Amino acid sequence: MTETNITPINSTPPILIKPPISKKKKILSITLTVLSILFIVISVIGATLFFTVYVPGQKLYAQALTLQTDIDQLKAAVNDKDLVATKSQLTNLRAKLKDLRSSSQKFSYLQALPYAKDYYLDSQRVFTIGEHGLDTAEIVITAIEPYQDFLGLKGSGVDSSKTTEDRIAFLTQSIEGLLPHLDTIEKKIVEIDNIIEEIDINRYPETYKNINVHSIFNQGKETLSEVKNLISNGKPIISKTSWLLGKDKPRNYLVIFQNDGELRPSGGFWTAYATLKVDNGKVIPGPASNIYDLDDKLLSSIPAPRQIKAYHINVPYLNLRDSNLSPDFPTGAKIFLETYYKVISKKEQFDAVVALDTQVLVDLVAVLGKLDTRVGTFTTEPDKRCDGCPKIIYDLEWISGRPRDYIEKDRKGFLGPVMSALLANAMGSAKDKIPLLGEAFFKNIHQKHIMFYFPDEEIQASAQLVNIAGNITPTDSKTDYFHLNDANFASAKSNIFITQKIKHEITTNQGRVEHKVSVTYTNPSPGSNCNLEKGDLCLNAPKYRDMFRFYVSPGSQLIKMTGSEVEPVLYEELGKQVFEGFYGNKYPLYAQSSSKTSIQYTSSVAASKDYTLLLQKQPGTKAVEYELLVNDKEFEKFSWVADKVVKISL
Repeated sequence: MTETNITPINSTPPILIKPPISKKKKILSITLTVLSILFIVISVIGATLFFTVYVPGQKLYAQALTLQTDIDQLKAAVNDKDLVATKSQLTNLRAKLKDLRSSSQKFSYLQALPYAKDYYLDSQRVFTIGEHGLDTAEIVITAIEPYQDFLGLKGSGVDSSKTTEDRIAFLTQSIEGLLPHLDTIEKKIVEIDNIIEEIDINRYPETYKNINVHSIFNQGKETLSEVKNLISNGKPIISKTSWLLGKDKPRNYLVIFQNDGELRPSGGFWTAYATLKVDNGKVIPGPASNIYDLDDKLLSSIPAPRQIKAYHINVPYLNLRDSNLSPDFPTGAKIFLETYYKVISKKEQFDAVVALDTQVLVDLVAVLGKLDTRVGTFTTEPDKRCDGCPKIIYDLEWISGRPRDYIEKDRKGFLGPVMSALLANAMGSAKDKIPLLGEAFFKNIHQKHIMFYFPDEEIQASAQLVNIAGNITPTDSKTDYFHLNDANFASAKSNIFITQKIKHEITTNQGRVEHKVSVTYTNPSPGSNCNLEKGDLCLNAPKYRDMFRFYVSPGSQLIKMTGSEVEPVLYEELGKQVFEGFYGNKYPLYAQSSSKTSIQYTSSVAASKDYTLLLQKQPGTKAVEYELLVNDKEFEKFSWVADKVVKISL
């Protein structure tokens, strides 16, 4: 029988599809990465030649060292958003790279020598990569120059008094002009990728002068592959950007607010919704209401599913607010749309469903400085009443959740004016705020605090390929998979305080891959006084109840689960093997304490030198401290904030 035991431990912004501008910024980062790799590899080769062919080798080595200064200056220009300086540095780097290549070709005779031939050919490959990288960067500069005012770049000659709304209207009118640039960039990146594949990094030391050569090289390859896929898969969405911005006719959006303080499988408790209209780039807020109003109109008689019956308290029927049991956001979004149409009975159809959580509000208000609304002024200053959480979080929870001695039908109706004020402030923001708002918006998409669902199948397929849909990603038989999904069934906002730490151990045995994943949940804050008669706000539940599920590659076999007070439940869902557990009735996570769950299983994916593992993050979660060990050796430590691909030679 599978072993089960307990191991306690004491102790909103404009709703726009991501424009290609953000890809361009990432491509500039790719160029810098490629140039950094170029510097490292040339330095190693130059150092080798320094000792074998002293005089010419010394000259080449010195030239390679000066290249790093130019790369640093280019990085500074890009980080400073100085388009003129960036163009100048690119021109300077091209000249330096040409001189360095010319000097290296004095060693062409090395092609006739064993071993030395490989190093020489690698040097020429790296020079070609550098040249392609500079070509790509110049294409990016040409592409973004018309939009430098929209991006808030230095050197813009456009009237800075223009509002964000004006700039979005301009972008809407000209977005199609970016597509030819993307085609050219994609070709260049494919060429770079093909050349990089010809370089065997194992010929070089893992570290050189405290530089992690292998790590930087492999990270560069992964990032390059990510951008290549992003451009290729994202073009269908980019070609629809004008459509999505309502250029031909207004588009309608349904926005779901997920309260990540009460974590649920798709990112948070569904607490409220709003509607938006986008007309030629102009965002017009519509009606907003709370989910309870929909549930009151729905009067569900559908029996609650197994998980609700087993782990929730006194919930016999399936309410809309509890229907995001799937970790796959498109699944929940379809349910919401169907229910909305059934209850509201409106003919107007929505072109997209967008999910937002509280992190989006925090990040955007942090850029704006403050948010004045008719229900109050919100800031992101630390609030002692919630152990330093952003004040906007406590204020919104207080408005919506404070005890009342009267019945208030629309206690979450404040979200409408808050959203309207946020849009008005963002759309009318000063020029210097635009890049910061854009960065916050795109960061929240990347980290799954914003997700999209499109009824249009073509757009939805593209959204899933570029990973903005919050879906459980399909994987092939050669790619391993891991996803941890938690559901707070304590009916409080304890996830404001709870943190997670993961230790993931991978071992191989006769070609099989075994995983042991330990998850430590820590609630460092004191519990709230949840006696509603006293009028206190119940944020941190004294006892936290959690359904946890591990989604892994289909066909994987469970060895052992610990930390669950129920027998593990095994089933297949969304093309994955699921191992489900629960704690909270007998052994809850108490405030100011920790608890641990763990799972051990054999993967259906075999070990190989090209072993790949996709770590897919749950939407709405905070950064997770992640430690990955391979065959008892530390492989990597990182902050898990977004989906991550790990490649290991097993």
